[in-house]
Amino acid sequence: EKVVNVDRLRDAMNDRSVTLEAAANALGIDRATFYRRLNKQGTKFTVEEVGKLSDLLNLSPATMQEIFFDRELA
Repeated sequence: EKVVNVDRLRDAMNDRSVTLEAAANALGIDRATFYRRLNKQGTKFTVEEVGKLSDLLNLSPATMQEIFFDRELA
């Protein structure tokens, strides 16, 4: 199962001064829901949400790939 590189996602958010609340608002979800998803290694992000986060954080395709698609849960 693919999982999100949460540390890398948090770094990208910090680099761009995007708060948990701003990211949650961009996804149309509650901040607590977003926080829970981060703590569960992001396994519940939809493809649409990945796109919205990538747009919000202005991620390059390579960085988006690294954060959202490269790791696998052992």
